[in-house]
Amino acid sequence: MTRAKKLKWQTLKSELQALLIEAELIKAHQPYYNSLLKDDKSQLYLLFTKEAFPRVLRVRKTDLNKKKYQHKLAVLGPFASSYKLTEVLKIIRPIFPWCNKRLKKDGRACLYHHLDLCPGACCGKIEAASYQAQIKQLIAFMRGKNSALIKELTAEMKHLAKEEQFEAAQKIKEKIALIKEITQDRYQLKPDLILPSLSANQGQESLIQLRRILSEEGIVDSKYELDRIEAYDVSNTQGQQPTVSMVTFINGQADQSEYKFFKIRQLDTPNDFAMLQEALVRRQKHPEWGIPKLIVIDGGKGQLRSVQQIWQQDPAFACPVVSLVKHPDRLVIIKAKHEASGWTTKIINLPNNHPALKLLIQLRDESHRFAKKQHTRLRLKNLLQ
Repeated sequence: MTRAKKLKWQTLKSELQALLIEAELIKAHQPYYNSLLKDDKSQLYLLFTKEAFPRVLRVRKTDLNKKKYQHKLAVLGPFASSYKLTEVLKIIRPIFPWCNKRLKKDGRACLYHHLDLCPGACCGKIEAASYQAQIKQLIAFMRGKNSALIKELTAEMKHLAKEEQFEAAQKIKEKIALIKEITQDRYQLKPDLILPSLSANQGQESLIQLRRILSEEGIVDSKYELDRIEAYDVSNTQGQQPTVSMVTFINGQADQSEYKFFKIRQLDTPNDFAMLQEALVRRQKHPEWGIPKLIVIDGGKGQLRSVQQIWQQDPAFACPVVSLVKHPDRLVIIKAKHEASGWTTKIINLPNNHPALKLLIQLRDESHRFAKKQHTRLRLKNLLQ
């Protein structure tokens, strides 16, 4: 308390909502004093295993990277209180039943099946595809995406009713009613993508929430510092006077003294991929400019893969590369590299008012403005000559 300078709070509508939002805030901000729990245990996460019949496990942070948990469908948390997490699971398990037992050879059901808290994964009474669909609905619910979930369930209910599977349709109707009941004022859940702002500096808040997204996708560590971000864009007229801009944001703020631009020398025909590659290769020859913690480019999967192919060749510049695709603005990330298919990408849709998306748009727009400015200057110089 003697270290504290300011107290800030937000009133939420239920203890369940407060618990989930608190857990996400701790994960995003990594506060020092929240890491020293009284029982000296590491943070608690909810892990969904990636297998034919996913299990829902409570796992400590120190165990998350163990070999038996390496195939994860999703990880939620951290939760500071094991008791409160148990209470959350008690509330939602009757709506989204799951089973943590393996399929038994003798076909015997577990105790939870007799209590209607297990759909029968342990005794072969549910197909893997149906069970996986239920687990995905549970994950969506825990992340606060209730409107989309209810819409999906309603469509499924109507389809079953049309096929005259009235008993199955009735069960979904009851599930929808329960979801609506616990997402009213008593249990109102907030979407997990936008958290209450705790930073006075909007740029710093944007960095924290961007780091949180990248951390959830396994791209960076939860304490990774995004203190230097560089954004690149290409500007040319039918390949003539091509220019690639480099704009730099330090601690979430534009630093024009760090801006650079590259006059493309090897091409005079339209080829944004190759122009970006040339600029990035030349950028890596200048470590004295500083080492970026994140690269942002304007474009889709093609541009992202072409830049990643070049950028990864120098271990000294080992930082993530992401892109922003337009109409609407969406974040594109590199997930993994497979020998057969090459780099795999993922598109992340963020709300328009998300702080991380606002920062990425600012980076993209600034790099576009600077690239266009330099290209226009070169074109005018050439015209006068």
